[in-house]
Amino acid sequence: MLNVKLKWIEFENLRTGLKIERVVFNDDITLLVGLSGVGKTQILNAIEYSLKLAVNKNLRLEPYNTTLCFQIGEEVYVWSYRIQQDHTEDIFEPKEIKYFFAYEKLQNIKGDILMQRTPDTIQVTGYDKVPTPKKDESLLVQYSEDAFVKPIISEMLKLYPIEIEMDVRGAIAQESFNMFKAKIKESFKENEKQPFEKFSHLPVPLKIYITKEYYPQMYAQIFSAVKELFMEINSIDIVEDPDREIYMVAIDVYGKRLLQHEISNGMLKTIYYIVELITMSKNSLVLIDEFENGLGVNCIDVLAELLLGERRDLQFVITSHHPKIINQISNKKWKIIERDIATVKNFTAEEYGIMHSQHDAYFNLINRWEFEGKI
Repeated sequence: MLNVKLKWIEFENLRTGLKIERVVFNDDITLLVGLSGVGKTQILNAIEYSLKLAVNKNLRLEPYNTTLCFQIGEEVYVWSYRIQQDHTEDIFEPKEIKYFFAYEKLQNIKGDILMQRTPDTIQVTGYDKVPTPKKDESLLVQYSEDAFVKPIISEMLKLYPIEIEMDVRGAIAQESFNMFKAKIKESFKENEKQPFEKFSHLPVPLKIYITKEYYPQMYAQIFSAVKELFMEINSIDIVEDPDREIYMVAIDVYGKRLLQHEISNGMLKTIYYIVELITMSKNSLVLIDEFENGLGVNCIDVLAELLLGERRDLQFVITSHHPKIINQISNKKWKIIERDIATVKNFTAEEYGIMHSQHDAYFNLINRWEFEGKI
């Protein structure tokens, strides 16, 4: 399996004027540190939108000017696109497309252009003549089945960002769950040794069901991590609530079953985090905005250890304000985010002048912000 990583991104919102200067990411974890409102979440949003745009036909276009760099194995690619408002009028065609791709280019780090479009030209490797492309879809989407693009898209899908911003109170309709169970059962009749990655995109309750029924080792890993935090939990399951005709997560605590709506928000969110982190596809890019939100202090340590130690194949870009999170992640992995009017800037700890011991770096950062009147 190839190693796939996001290397850097540059971004500009042409509607608002917001510009994000190039942010270079670490291969393992990048912690975005900064005060509220400086643009940390905007960086996550720019990453997520761009990667979805490369593989999704139906994504709504936004007026963005973006360049991102990603590595697949030993090969490094740079993909640029500019989406802007369509001011043309066609009396024969309903005006449905508000924005269009004004520019797009995919090239390798050596400078070889694999595909490119401008208002006047279109170029795609392997074609002498290229038909006019759809103006509301990326060339990556339109040529995703071509021999030279298919392997790139296949690997980019592994970079598909998993944003852990979960609805921990959502349940599954009885009819939908029963249909899902039947399909899964049929799938395992055909191939009982299929890899779990096939199911890694599913909602957490469904992944709990699948691991417990078909992947006992993975379920044991999930349960062990949960048990380390919550000794009182004896089982995790997904069960039916016949009165409301839904299925939901349930736990057994000291012999008493607690349904999803009876479990504390912090405990439930921690369970969801554990399931997600253990079941994610290899080489996934994971975006987590304010990692600590809704978690108990004792949960942060275990989840941070799981995040930093157990899944070394994953690439994380996370934001946090919590000193426990910030102190657990080496300051060499920090990107300190600041905003100058409409420009989001970023600095390493060394560039920011706080490259001290881990403990001192955090307090030096806080003291500097306080001295500069930012807090």
